[in-house]
Amino acid sequence: MKKNNRYFIAILVMSILMFISVPFSVFADSNTSDNYKALVDTGFESGEYSGWTSFGSKSELVITNEKAYSGFSSLKSQNREVTWSGPSLNLTDIVIPGEEYLFRVYAISESAEEMELFLTIKYVDINGAESYNNMVAEIIGKDEWTFIECTAVVPDNIKDAIFYIESGTGTDEFCIDDVSIYGVEKLKNDSVSENETSFEFDFENNTDGWIPRGEIELEVNDNFSYSGSSSLFVSEKTEHWNAPMVRLASVMPGVNYTYSGYVMFIAKSGDNAHPFSICLQYNLNGEEIYAIIKSKMLQNGTWSKISGDYVLPENATDVYFYVRADDDNDENFEKLSFYIDNVKIVDSTSAVRIRRRNMLLMAAASLVLVVLIFLILRYFIRKNLETKAALRASTIDSMTGACNRNTYEEYIAELDKNPEKCENLYVMACDVNFLKYINDNYGHDSGDKAIIRCAGVLLRVFGKKGTVYRIGGDEFVCFSTVNLLDAVNVEFARENLDYKGYPFSAAVGIAHYDTQVDLDGADIKAIIARSDKEMYKNKVEIKKNVDFID
Repeated sequence: MKKNNRYFIAILVMSILMFISVPFSVFADSNTSDNYKALVDTGFESGEYSGWTSFGSKSELVITNEKAYSGFSSLKSQNREVTWSGPSLNLTDIVIPGEEYLFRVYAISESAEEMELFLTIKYVDINGAESYNNMVAEIIGKDEWTFIECTAVVPDNIKDAIFYIESGTGTDEFCIDDVSIYGVEKLKNDSVSENETSFEFDFENNTDGWIPRGEIELEVNDNFSYSGSSSLFVSEKTEHWNAPMVRLASVMPGVNYTYSGYVMFIAKSGDNAHPFSICLQYNLNGEEIYAIIKSKMLQNGTWSKISGDYVLPENATDVYFYVRADDDNDENFEKLSFYIDNVKIVDSTSAVRIRRRNMLLMAAASLVLVVLIFLILRYFIRKNLETKAALRASTIDSMTGACNRNTYEEYIAELDKNPEKCENLYVMACDVNFLKYINDNYGHDSGDKAIIRCAGVLLRVFGKKGTVYRIGGDEFVCFSTVNLLDAVNVEFARENLDYKGYPFSAAVGIAHYDTQVDLDGADIKAIIARSDKEMYKNKVEIKKNVDFID
Protein backbone atom coordinates (compact mmCIF):
# COMPACT_ATOMS: atom_id res chain seq x y z
CA MET A 1 0.00 0.00 0.00
CA LYS A 2 2.82 2.39 0.92
CA LYS A 3 4.60 1.53 -2.32
CA ASN A 4 1.47 2.41 -4.32
CA ASN A 5 1.23 5.72 -2.47
CA ARG A 6 4.80 6.57 -3.43
CA TYR A 7 4.03 5.80 -7.08
CA PHE A 8 0.92 7.99 -6.92
CA ILE A 9 2.84 10.95 -5.46
CA ALA A 10 5.66 10.57 -8.00
CA ILE A 11 3.20 10.56 -10.92
CA LEU A 12 1.42 13.67 -9.60
CA VAL A 13 4.69 15.57 -9.11
CA MET A 14 5.93 14.64 -12.59
CA SER A 15 2.59 15.71 -14.08
CA ILE A 16 2.74 19.07 -12.32
CA LEU A 17 6.27 19.69 -13.55
CA MET A 18 5.22 18.75 -17.07
CA PHE A 19 2.25 21.08 -17.12
CA ILE A 20 4.09 23.91 -15.41
CA SER A 21 6.57 23.80 -18.27
CA VAL A 22 3.85 24.10 -20.93
CA PRO A 23 3.27 27.86 -20.76
CA PHE A 24 6.99 28.51 -20.77
CA SER A 25 7.73 26.14 -23.62
CA VAL A 26 5.05 27.84 -25.69
CA PHE A 27 6.87 31.15 -25.55
CA ALA A 28 10.43 29.89 -25.11
CA ASP A 29 13.09 31.14 -27.47
CA SER A 30 16.32 29.29 -28.07
CA ASN A 31 18.27 32.50 -27.55
CA THR A 32 16.99 33.13 -24.03
CA SER A 33 19.32 30.48 -22.62
CA ASP A 34 22.24 32.87 -23.16
CA ASN A 35 21.72 35.24 -20.25
CA TYR A 36 24.05 37.95 -21.52
CA LYS A 37 23.24 38.49 -25.15
CA ALA A 38 24.27 41.81 -26.71
CA LEU A 39 21.08 43.85 -27.09
CA VAL A 40 22.62 47.29 -27.65
CA ASP A 41 26.09 47.91 -29.09
CA THR A 42 26.56 51.53 -30.17
CA GLY A 43 29.88 52.98 -31.29
CA PHE A 44 28.47 55.98 -33.24
CA GLU A 45 30.80 55.19 -36.16
CA SER A 46 28.06 55.46 -38.77
CA GLY A 47 27.22 59.01 -37.73
CA GLU A 48 23.73 57.86 -36.71
CA TYR A 49 22.22 58.46 -33.29
CA SER A 50 20.61 54.97 -33.24
CA GLY A 51 17.80 56.03 -30.94
CA TRP A 52 19.92 58.14 -28.55
CA THR A 53 18.32 61.46 -27.59
CA SER A 54 18.77 64.20 -25.02
CA PHE A 55 16.92 63.29 -21.84
CA GLY A 56 14.29 65.97 -21.23
CA SER A 57 15.72 68.07 -24.10
CA LYS A 58 17.77 70.07 -21.61
CA SER A 59 21.06 69.42 -23.39
CA GLU A 60 22.40 68.95 -26.89
CA LEU A 61 23.82 65.76 -28.39
CA VAL A 62 26.33 65.75 -31.24
CA ILE A 63 28.35 63.00 -32.81
CA THR A 64 31.95 64.18 -32.74
CA ASN A 65 35.17 63.00 -34.37
CA GLU A 66 37.31 64.89 -31.85
CA LYS A 67 37.47 61.99 -29.42
CA ALA A 68 36.74 58.28 -29.54
CA TYR A 69 37.49 55.31 -27.33
CA SER A 70 37.57 53.10 -30.40
CA GLY A 71 37.10 53.98 -34.05
CA PHE A 72 36.72 57.62 -34.94
CA SER A 73 33.49 58.90 -33.33
CA SER A 74 31.76 59.30 -29.99
CA LEU A 75 28.59 60.97 -28.68
CA LYS A 76 29.06 64.31 -26.93
CA SER A 77 26.62 65.86 -24.45
CA GLN A 78 27.00 69.63 -24.45
CA ASN A 79 25.12 72.84 -23.58
CA ARG A 80 23.62 71.07 -20.59
CA GLU A 81 21.17 73.04 -18.44
CA VAL A 82 20.45 70.59 -15.58
CA THR A 83 22.29 67.73 -13.89
CA TRP A 84 19.91 65.02 -15.06
CA SER A 85 19.94 65.88 -18.76
CA GLY A 86 22.23 63.77 -20.90
CA PRO A 87 22.26 61.00 -23.48
CA SER A 88 19.25 58.71 -23.13
CA LEU A 89 17.95 55.54 -24.78
CA ASN A 90 14.43 54.11 -24.49
CA LEU A 91 14.69 50.48 -23.33
CA THR A 92 10.97 49.71 -23.27
CA ASP A 93 11.16 47.39 -26.29
CA ILE A 94 14.47 45.92 -25.18
CA VAL A 95 14.21 44.89 -21.54
CA ILE A 96 11.90 42.40 -19.84
CA PRO A 97 10.51 43.04 -16.31
CA GLY A 98 12.11 40.74 -13.76
CA GLU A 99 15.29 40.16 -15.81
CA GLU A 100 18.82 41.38 -15.04
CA TYR A 101 20.80 43.48 -17.52
CA LEU A 102 24.45 44.47 -17.78
CA PHE A 103 25.40 48.04 -18.81
CA ARG A 104 28.85 49.06 -20.11
CA VAL A 105 29.89 52.58 -21.08
CA TYR A 106 33.18 54.31 -21.84
CA ALA A 107 33.16 57.98 -20.85
CA ILE A 108 35.54 60.93 -20.77
CA SER A 109 35.15 64.44 -19.36
CA GLU A 110 35.05 67.51 -21.61
CA SER A 111 35.22 69.82 -18.60
CA ALA A 112 38.33 71.30 -17.00
CA GLU A 113 38.23 69.00 -14.00
CA GLU A 114 37.16 65.53 -13.01
CA MET A 115 33.44 64.96 -12.80
CA GLU A 116 31.05 62.41 -11.34
CA LEU A 117 28.96 60.49 -13.85
CA PHE A 118 25.83 58.49 -13.05
CA LEU A 119 24.17 55.67 -15.01
CA THR A 120 20.44 55.84 -14.26
CA ILE A 121 17.21 54.19 -15.37
CA LYS A 122 13.83 55.90 -15.17
CA TYR A 123 10.88 53.52 -14.82
CA VAL A 124 7.20 54.20 -15.40
CA ASP A 125 4.92 51.45 -14.05
CA ILE A 126 1.51 50.37 -15.32
CA ASN A 127 -0.15 52.90 -12.99
CA GLY A 128 1.93 55.79 -14.36
CA ALA A 129 4.11 56.10 -11.24
CA GLU A 130 7.72 57.10 -11.90
CA SER A 131 10.81 55.74 -10.11
CA TYR A 132 14.54 56.11 -10.64
CA ASN A 133 17.40 53.65 -10.21
CA ASN A 134 20.84 55.29 -9.89
CA MET A 135 22.77 52.17 -10.79
CA VAL A 136 26.34 53.44 -10.40
CA ALA A 137 28.39 56.62 -9.90
CA GLU A 138 31.91 56.90 -11.29
CA ILE A 139 34.56 59.65 -11.30
CA ILE A 140 35.80 60.31 -14.83
CA GLY A 141 38.70 62.50 -15.95
CA LYS A 142 39.52 64.43 -19.12
CA ASP A 143 42.80 62.69 -19.96
CA GLU A 144 41.71 59.10 -20.21
CA TRP A 145 38.55 57.13 -21.04
CA THR A 146 36.91 55.54 -17.99
CA PHE A 147 35.13 52.20 -18.19
CA ILE A 148 31.81 52.11 -16.27
CA GLU A 149 29.94 48.86 -15.68
CA CYS A 150 26.87 47.96 -13.64
CA THR A 151 23.86 45.65 -13.55
CA ALA A 152 20.17 46.22 -12.83
CA VAL A 153 17.12 44.02 -12.43
CA VAL A 154 14.09 45.56 -14.12
CA PRO A 155 11.16 45.68 -11.65
CA ASP A 156 7.85 43.97 -12.40
CA ASN A 157 4.86 45.89 -13.77
CA ILE A 158 7.09 48.28 -15.74
CA LYS A 159 5.53 49.93 -18.79
CA ASP A 160 8.43 52.19 -19.84
CA ALA A 161 12.16 52.17 -19.11
CA ILE A 162 14.59 54.94 -20.12
CA PHE A 163 18.35 54.61 -19.64
CA TYR A 164 20.24 57.90 -19.35
CA ILE A 165 23.60 59.28 -18.27
CA GLU A 166 23.77 62.30 -15.96
CA SER A 167 26.42 64.18 -14.00
CA GLY A 168 26.76 65.86 -10.64
CA THR A 169 26.94 69.34 -12.16
CA GLY A 170 24.52 70.67 -14.75
CA THR A 171 27.15 72.43 -16.89
CA ASP A 172 29.50 69.44 -17.22
CA GLU A 173 30.14 68.21 -20.75
CA PHE A 174 31.27 64.71 -21.56
CA CYS A 175 31.55 62.11 -24.31
CA ILE A 176 30.46 58.49 -24.31
CA ASP A 177 31.48 55.66 -26.63
CA ASP A 178 31.07 51.92 -27.12
CA VAL A 179 27.83 51.73 -25.13
CA SER A 180 26.62 48.17 -24.77
CA ILE A 181 23.75 46.50 -22.93
CA TYR A 182 23.56 42.75 -22.36
CA GLY A 183 20.70 40.59 -21.16
CA VAL A 184 17.81 38.36 -22.14
CA GLU A 185 16.50 39.16 -25.60
CA LYS A 186 12.87 40.20 -25.84
CA LEU A 187 10.76 38.03 -28.10
CA LYS A 188 9.70 39.62 -31.36
CA ASN A 189 6.04 39.19 -32.24
CA ASP A 190 5.89 41.26 -35.41
CA SER A 191 7.31 38.70 -37.83
CA VAL A 192 5.40 38.47 -41.08
CA SER A 193 4.80 35.30 -43.11
CA GLU A 194 4.90 35.18 -46.88
CA ASN A 195 1.11 35.40 -47.07
CA GLU A 196 0.80 38.44 -44.79
CA THR A 197 0.86 42.11 -45.72
CA SER A 198 3.15 44.69 -44.14
CA PHE A 199 4.02 48.36 -44.60
CA GLU A 200 7.23 49.97 -43.40
CA PHE A 201 8.20 53.64 -43.30
CA ASP A 202 11.74 54.58 -42.24
CA PHE A 203 11.99 58.02 -43.90
CA GLU A 204 15.59 57.45 -44.95
CA ASN A 205 15.21 59.01 -48.40
CA ASN A 206 11.86 60.84 -48.48
CA THR A 207 8.54 61.21 -46.71
CA ASP A 208 7.49 57.75 -47.93
CA GLY A 209 4.09 59.01 -49.07
CA TRP A 210 3.18 60.75 -45.83
CA ILE A 211 1.17 63.94 -46.29
CA PRO A 212 -0.11 66.74 -44.04
CA ARG A 213 -3.51 66.32 -42.44
CA GLY A 214 -4.50 69.97 -42.63
CA GLU A 215 -1.93 72.75 -42.51
CA ILE A 216 1.20 71.26 -40.95
CA GLU A 217 4.86 71.10 -41.98
CA LEU A 218 6.47 67.70 -42.74
CA GLU A 219 10.12 67.20 -43.61
CA VAL A 220 12.70 64.46 -43.56
CA ASN A 221 15.18 65.44 -40.85
CA ASP A 222 18.56 63.97 -39.92
CA ASN A 223 18.86 65.67 -36.50
CA PHE A 224 17.29 62.69 -34.76
CA SER A 225 16.33 59.17 -35.72
CA TYR A 226 15.37 56.02 -33.90
CA SER A 227 17.29 53.94 -36.42
CA GLY A 228 19.06 54.81 -39.62
CA SER A 229 19.96 58.44 -40.26
CA SER A 230 16.60 60.21 -40.73
CA SER A 231 13.11 60.61 -39.34
CA LEU A 232 9.95 62.55 -40.21
CA PHE A 233 9.86 65.95 -38.48
CA VAL A 234 6.39 67.39 -37.78
CA SER A 235 5.98 71.10 -36.95
CA GLU A 236 3.97 74.29 -37.49
CA LYS A 237 0.54 73.00 -36.49
CA THR A 238 -2.32 75.41 -37.05
CA GLU A 239 -5.21 73.25 -35.76
CA HIS A 240 -5.49 70.65 -33.02
CA TRP A 241 -6.42 67.94 -35.50
CA ASN A 242 -3.40 68.55 -37.76
CA ALA A 243 -1.20 65.48 -38.08
CA PRO A 244 1.04 63.56 -40.48
CA MET A 245 -0.85 60.79 -42.28
CA VAL A 246 -0.42 58.17 -44.96
CA ARG A 247 -2.97 56.45 -47.18
CA LEU A 248 -3.22 52.67 -46.76
CA ALA A 249 -4.57 51.38 -50.04
CA SER A 250 -3.84 47.70 -49.40
CA VAL A 251 -5.17 47.08 -45.91
CA MET A 252 -8.10 44.66 -45.88
CA PRO A 253 -11.30 44.90 -43.81
CA GLY A 254 -11.81 42.09 -41.34
CA VAL A 255 -8.05 41.49 -40.96
CA ASN A 256 -6.16 42.13 -37.72
CA TYR A 257 -3.30 44.57 -38.27
CA THR A 258 -0.72 45.68 -35.73
CA TYR A 259 0.15 49.38 -36.08
CA SER A 260 3.34 50.68 -34.47
CA GLY A 261 5.76 53.56 -34.66
CA TYR A 262 8.39 55.42 -32.67
CA VAL A 263 7.60 58.98 -31.64
CA MET A 264 9.64 61.62 -29.84
CA PHE A 265 8.70 65.18 -28.95
CA ILE A 266 11.09 67.89 -27.82
CA ALA A 267 9.96 70.76 -25.62
CA LYS A 268 12.40 73.18 -24.02
CA SER A 269 9.69 74.34 -21.62
CA GLY A 270 6.36 73.02 -20.40
CA ASP A 271 5.42 69.46 -19.51
CA ASN A 272 8.03 66.72 -19.48
CA ALA A 273 5.35 64.31 -20.67
CA HIS A 274 2.67 64.59 -23.35
CA PRO A 275 -0.03 62.22 -24.69
CA PHE A 276 0.14 60.96 -28.28
CA SER A 277 -2.11 58.60 -30.25
CA ILE A 278 -1.92 56.51 -33.37
CA CYS A 279 -5.22 56.67 -35.26
CA LEU A 280 -7.16 55.61 -38.34
CA GLN A 281 -9.46 57.63 -40.55
CA TYR A 282 -11.73 55.81 -43.01
CA ASN A 283 -15.03 56.01 -44.82
CA LEU A 284 -17.78 53.62 -43.81
CA ASN A 285 -20.98 53.69 -45.86
CA GLY A 286 -20.54 57.39 -46.61
CA GLU A 287 -19.62 58.41 -43.05
CA GLU A 288 -16.14 59.57 -41.97
CA ILE A 289 -14.91 57.45 -39.04
CA TYR A 290 -12.05 58.41 -36.71
CA ALA A 291 -10.65 55.60 -34.55
CA ILE A 292 -7.90 55.79 -31.92
CA ILE A 293 -5.80 52.63 -32.07
CA LYS A 294 -3.60 53.35 -29.06
CA SER A 295 -2.74 56.31 -26.82
CA LYS A 296 0.37 56.70 -24.72
CA MET A 297 2.03 59.29 -22.50
CA LEU A 298 5.46 60.07 -23.96
CA GLN A 299 8.47 61.46 -22.13
CA ASN A 300 10.09 64.66 -23.38
CA GLY A 301 13.16 64.05 -25.53
CA THR A 302 12.87 60.25 -25.57
CA TRP A 303 11.88 57.90 -28.36
CA SER A 304 8.85 55.80 -27.38
CA LYS A 305 7.02 53.09 -29.23
CA ILE A 306 3.24 53.30 -29.64
CA SER A 307 1.64 50.05 -30.77
CA GLY A 308 -1.84 48.60 -31.02
CA ASP A 309 -4.13 46.31 -33.01
CA TYR A 310 -7.16 47.24 -35.09
CA VAL A 311 -9.57 45.38 -37.40
CA LEU A 312 -11.29 47.49 -40.05
CA PRO A 313 -15.00 46.81 -40.44
CA GLU A 314 -16.39 45.45 -43.70
CA ASN A 315 -17.04 48.10 -46.38
CA ALA A 316 -14.34 50.41 -44.95
CA THR A 317 -12.67 52.49 -47.70
CA ASP A 318 -10.26 55.43 -48.06
CA VAL A 319 -8.14 54.36 -45.08
CA TYR A 320 -5.54 56.74 -43.64
CA PHE A 321 -3.16 56.15 -40.74
CA TYR A 322 -1.96 59.14 -38.73
CA VAL A 323 0.00 60.07 -35.60
CA ARG A 324 -1.58 62.74 -33.41
CA ALA A 325 -0.42 64.86 -30.50
CA ASP A 326 -3.36 64.87 -28.07
CA ASP A 327 -3.33 68.57 -27.30
CA ASP A 328 -7.00 69.56 -27.41
CA ASN A 329 -6.64 71.41 -24.09
CA ASP A 330 -3.20 72.82 -24.78
CA GLU A 331 -3.22 76.50 -25.73
CA ASN A 332 0.37 76.26 -27.00
CA PHE A 333 -0.21 73.34 -29.35
CA GLU A 334 1.34 75.27 -32.23
CA LYS A 335 4.74 75.15 -30.52
CA LEU A 336 4.73 71.36 -30.10
CA SER A 337 6.83 69.57 -32.70
CA PHE A 338 7.74 65.90 -32.86
CA TYR A 339 9.56 63.21 -34.80
CA ILE A 340 8.28 59.91 -36.24
CA ASP A 341 10.38 56.91 -37.25
CA ASN A 342 10.15 53.19 -37.92
CA VAL A 343 6.42 53.04 -38.60
CA LYS A 344 5.22 49.50 -39.27
CA ILE A 345 1.80 48.15 -40.20
CA VAL A 346 1.68 44.37 -40.11
CA ASP A 347 -1.00 41.81 -40.87
CA SER A 348 -0.80 40.05 -37.52
CA THR A 349 -3.55 37.51 -38.08
CA SER A 350 -1.14 34.62 -37.54
CA ALA A 351 0.33 36.28 -34.46
CA VAL A 352 -3.16 36.77 -33.01
CA ARG A 353 -3.96 33.16 -33.76
CA ILE A 354 -0.78 32.07 -32.03
CA ARG A 355 -1.52 34.29 -29.05
CA ARG A 356 -5.01 32.82 -28.76
CA ARG A 357 -3.63 29.31 -29.06
CA ASN A 358 -1.04 30.06 -26.39
CA MET A 359 -3.70 31.52 -24.13
CA LEU A 360 -5.82 28.40 -24.58
CA LEU A 361 -2.81 26.19 -23.88
CA MET A 362 -2.00 28.20 -20.79
CA ALA A 363 -5.61 28.07 -19.64
CA ALA A 364 -5.73 24.30 -20.22
CA ALA A 365 -2.41 23.81 -18.46
CA SER A 366 -3.55 25.99 -15.57
CA LEU A 367 -6.79 24.02 -15.28
CA VAL A 368 -4.92 20.71 -15.25
CA LEU A 369 -2.50 22.14 -12.71
CA VAL A 370 -5.36 23.26 -10.47
CA VAL A 371 -6.95 19.81 -10.73
CA LEU A 372 -3.65 18.11 -9.90
CA ILE A 373 -3.07 20.41 -6.94
CA PHE A 374 -6.61 19.71 -5.76
CA LEU A 375 -6.02 15.95 -6.04
CA ILE A 376 -2.73 16.20 -4.17
CA LEU A 377 -4.26 18.35 -1.44
CA ARG A 378 -7.21 15.99 -1.12
CA TYR A 379 -4.85 13.01 -0.95
CA PHE A 380 -2.70 14.56 1.78
CA ILE A 381 -5.72 15.87 3.69
CA ARG A 382 -7.23 12.40 3.63
CA LYS A 383 -3.91 10.87 4.74
CA ASN A 384 -3.65 13.49 7.49
CA LEU A 385 -7.15 12.71 8.69
CA GLU A 386 -6.40 8.99 8.59
CA THR A 387 -3.21 9.58 10.56
CA LYS A 388 -5.06 11.69 13.12
CA ALA A 389 -7.77 9.04 13.35
CA ALA A 390 -5.14 6.35 13.85
CA LEU A 391 -3.41 8.40 16.54
CA ARG A 392 -6.74 9.06 18.20
CA ALA A 393 -7.61 5.39 18.05
CA SER A 394 -4.31 4.56 19.72
CA THR A 395 -5.02 6.96 22.61
CA ILE A 396 -8.81 6.81 23.03
CA ASP A 397 -10.86 4.06 24.63
CA SER A 398 -13.23 2.97 21.88
CA MET A 399 -16.15 2.13 24.21
CA THR A 400 -16.29 5.27 26.35
CA GLY A 401 -14.41 7.97 24.44
CA ALA A 402 -12.11 8.59 27.41
CA CYS A 403 -8.32 8.31 27.10
CA ASN A 404 -7.13 4.71 27.36
CA ARG A 405 -4.82 2.91 29.81
CA ASN A 406 -1.68 3.24 27.65
CA THR A 407 -2.08 7.02 27.46
CA TYR A 408 -2.66 7.09 31.22
CA GLU A 409 0.57 5.16 31.89
CA GLU A 410 2.54 7.55 29.64
CA TYR A 411 1.13 10.56 31.49
CA ILE A 412 1.93 9.06 34.90
CA ALA A 413 5.49 8.35 33.75
CA GLU A 414 5.85 11.99 32.67
CA LEU A 415 4.56 13.19 36.07
CA ASP A 416 6.99 10.82 37.79
CA LYS A 417 9.89 12.45 35.95
CA ASN A 418 8.55 15.96 36.54
CA PRO A 419 6.93 15.93 40.01
CA GLU A 420 6.63 19.73 40.02
CA LYS A 421 3.82 19.36 37.45
CA CYS A 422 1.74 17.58 40.13
CA GLU A 423 1.67 20.54 42.49
CA ASN A 424 -1.30 22.22 40.77
CA LEU A 425 -3.23 19.06 39.87
CA TYR A 426 -6.47 17.72 41.30
CA VAL A 427 -6.75 13.96 40.85
CA MET A 428 -10.20 12.35 40.89
CA ALA A 429 -10.83 8.58 41.11
CA CYS A 430 -14.21 7.20 40.04
CA ASP A 431 -15.89 3.88 39.41
CA VAL A 432 -19.41 2.55 38.82
CA ASN A 433 -21.34 1.27 41.83
CA PHE A 434 -23.11 -2.10 41.84
CA LEU A 435 -21.53 -3.20 38.51
CA LYS A 436 -21.50 -6.91 39.44
CA TYR A 437 -25.13 -6.67 40.53
CA ILE A 438 -26.08 -5.02 37.24
CA ASN A 439 -24.19 -7.62 35.18
CA ASP A 440 -25.71 -10.52 37.10
CA ASN A 441 -29.30 -9.25 37.16
CA TYR A 442 -29.65 -7.03 34.10
CA GLY A 443 -27.00 -8.43 31.79
CA HIS A 444 -23.52 -7.39 30.74
CA ASP A 445 -24.97 -5.09 28.09
CA SER A 446 -26.53 -2.99 30.82
CA GLY A 447 -23.25 -3.10 32.71
CA ASP A 448 -21.44 -1.69 29.66
CA LYS A 449 -24.09 1.01 29.36
CA ALA A 450 -23.52 1.95 33.01
CA ILE A 451 -19.77 2.31 32.33
CA ILE A 452 -20.49 4.47 29.26
CA ARG A 453 -22.90 6.66 31.29
CA CYS A 454 -20.25 7.16 33.96
CA ALA A 455 -17.67 8.19 31.33
CA GLY A 456 -20.20 10.54 29.73
CA VAL A 457 -20.76 12.38 33.01
CA LEU A 458 -17.04 12.77 33.61
CA LEU A 459 -16.34 13.94 30.03
CA ARG A 460 -19.14 16.52 30.21
CA VAL A 461 -17.85 18.00 33.45
CA PHE A 462 -14.14 17.94 32.72
CA GLY A 463 -14.47 18.91 29.04
CA LYS A 464 -11.61 21.29 28.21
CA LYS A 465 -10.83 21.77 31.91
CA GLY A 466 -9.12 18.43 32.30
CA THR A 467 -8.60 14.87 31.05
CA VAL A 468 -10.52 11.65 31.76
CA TYR A 469 -8.77 8.26 31.61
CA ARG A 470 -10.38 4.80 31.70
CA ILE A 471 -7.79 2.65 33.50
CA GLY A 472 -9.88 -0.50 34.02
CA GLY A 473 -13.31 -2.01 33.45
CA ASP A 474 -15.32 0.59 35.37
CA GLU A 475 -12.43 2.57 36.85
CA PHE A 476 -11.61 6.12 35.82
CA VAL A 477 -8.95 8.63 36.87
CA CYS A 478 -9.36 12.32 36.00
CA PHE A 479 -6.90 15.21 36.13
CA SER A 480 -7.61 18.91 36.28
CA THR A 481 -6.08 22.12 37.55
CA VAL A 482 -9.38 23.03 39.26
CA ASN A 483 -11.47 21.20 41.86
CA LEU A 484 -14.46 19.77 40.01
CA LEU A 485 -15.77 17.47 42.76
CA ASP A 486 -18.95 19.45 43.42
CA ALA A 487 -19.72 19.75 39.71
CA VAL A 488 -19.25 15.98 39.26
CA ASN A 489 -21.51 15.15 42.22
CA VAL A 490 -24.24 17.45 40.88
CA GLU A 491 -24.06 15.87 37.42
CA PHE A 492 -24.12 12.30 38.82
CA ALA A 493 -27.15 13.20 40.97
CA ARG A 494 -28.99 14.29 37.83
CA GLU A 495 -27.92 11.16 35.97
CA ASN A 496 -29.13 8.95 38.86
CA LEU A 497 -32.62 10.38 38.51
CA ASP A 498 -32.80 9.16 34.89
CA TYR A 499 -33.75 5.50 35.37
CA LYS A 500 -32.89 3.44 32.32
CA GLY A 501 -33.88 -0.04 33.46
CA TYR A 502 -31.10 -0.67 35.94
CA PRO A 503 -29.78 1.07 39.09
CA PHE A 504 -27.01 3.56 38.38
CA SER A 505 -24.59 5.54 40.51
CA ALA A 506 -20.87 6.17 40.81
CA ALA A 507 -18.43 6.79 43.60
CA VAL A 508 -15.84 9.55 43.39
CA GLY A 509 -12.89 10.70 45.45
CA ILE A 510 -10.49 13.59 44.98
CA ALA A 511 -7.02 14.47 46.23
CA HIS A 512 -4.29 17.00 45.47
CA TYR A 513 -0.77 17.89 46.45
CA ASP A 514 -0.62 18.83 50.15
CA THR A 515 2.57 20.11 51.76
CA GLN A 516 1.36 18.83 55.14
CA VAL A 517 0.97 15.31 53.78
CA ASP A 518 3.50 15.07 50.93
CA LEU A 519 6.51 15.82 53.09
CA ASP A 520 8.99 14.42 50.56
CA GLY A 521 7.57 16.48 47.73
CA ALA A 522 4.89 15.86 45.14
CA ASP A 523 4.38 12.19 44.25
CA ILE A 524 1.67 11.44 41.70
CA LYS A 525 1.23 7.85 42.80
CA ALA A 526 0.70 8.91 46.40
CA ILE A 527 -1.86 11.51 45.32
CA ILE A 528 -3.71 8.92 43.19
CA ALA A 529 -3.73 6.51 46.13
CA ARG A 530 -5.35 9.17 48.34
CA SER A 531 -8.00 9.92 45.70
CA ASP A 532 -8.69 6.19 45.42
CA LYS A 533 -9.08 5.94 49.20
CA GLU A 534 -11.52 8.87 49.17
CA MET A 535 -13.49 7.16 46.42
CA TYR A 536 -13.93 3.99 48.46
CA LYS A 537 -15.13 6.06 51.42
CA ASN A 538 -17.76 7.57 49.14
CA LYS A 539 -18.70 4.08 47.86
CA VAL A 540 -19.26 2.82 51.42
CA GLU A 541 -21.55 5.77 52.20
CA ILE A 542 -23.58 5.16 49.04
CA LYS A 543 -24.05 1.44 49.81
CA LYS A 544 -25.43 2.28 53.28
CA ASN A 545 -28.44 3.87 51.61
CA VAL A 546 -29.42 0.94 49.33
CA ASP A 547 -31.33 -2.18 50.34
CA PHE A 548 -31.03 -4.30 47.19
CA ILE A 549 -27.41 -5.34 47.79
CA ASP A 550 -26.41 -7.77 50.50
